[in-house]
Amino acid sequence: MKQHRTREGDATAVDTKTALTTVGSDTAPGALYVPRGMTHITKVKIAACENFAAATSFAGFIRLEGNGMSGGPQTLAALAGGAAVATGGNFANFPVEIPVNFPVSESNIIEVYAEMCGTDIGAVSFAVGLEFSDKPNEGADEHKTLTVEGDIASADTRTALLTQGSVASPTLVVPAGFTKIDKLIVAAAAEGLADGKATFLVRLGGNAVQGGEQILPVAAAGRIAVQSGSDAAPQVNIATVYENLDIAVSPSDTISVWGEMAGDDLGTARMVITAVFAK
Repeated sequence: MKQHRTREGDATAVDTKTALTTVGSDTAPGALYVPRGMTHITKVKIAACENFAAATSFAGFIRLEGNGMSGGPQTLAALAGGAAVATGGNFANFPVEIPVNFPVSESNIIEVYAEMCGTDIGAVSFAVGLEFSDKPNEGADEHKTLTVEGDIASADTRTALLTQGSVASPTLVVPAGFTKIDKLIVAAAAEGLADGKATFLVRLGGNAVQGGEQILPVAAAGRIAVQSGSDAAPQVNIATVYENLDIAVSPSDTISVWGEMAGDDLGTARMVITAVFAK
């Protein structure tokens, strides 16, 4: 059996943990309790988009906290975007669906938060749907997450991702007892202040990653100057979920995450990465 709950709201300040507490016309739905009989969150659905109110780039992610999260708080990358001008943006996004296995505590509270990080794009709307189940996903173990983000200021430059919005120094240690990266959730975009085209890459390394550095593509983007009197279209990149990566890691050891913009320099880019660990 499954049950579904949603919370939504706006993140209007950069690097600020923002509670999502409404459900459209339900302006005061109250606390989000784990439904009776439910043992796991098995999917998280995130729909999000910015309002393009500033010529800059940003990234966004969500947090799940509260005593209902029996495995502890979890974070998930949501999107990245940017705009070359503070006018003319128009975009519609679809939700990203992320299969997870987060154990929960029946009848206790889940707190849902969102963050806009990097630079202030104006505002970002988030809707977060939680799928509860009375059993874990078939064949899956408990998951734990590690999320980092950061700006990439120049092309073809290895850039360490070390922050997590309002958390300036998140842990980069693989959780104890977890032996692999099962999924990677990634998003990247630039503000598009320069013409050209680029791809975005993520590198996973450090002492924790067995078998040497792992490199995956994240996204691609391009920009050309518009005709006089027109506004450049914004960049929006909803998170991509890489499943079944099976990257071996050493529990309780440190992982390093780097982002790169490869090719032309499109201005400052933002990248957000979530590693989902399994046993």
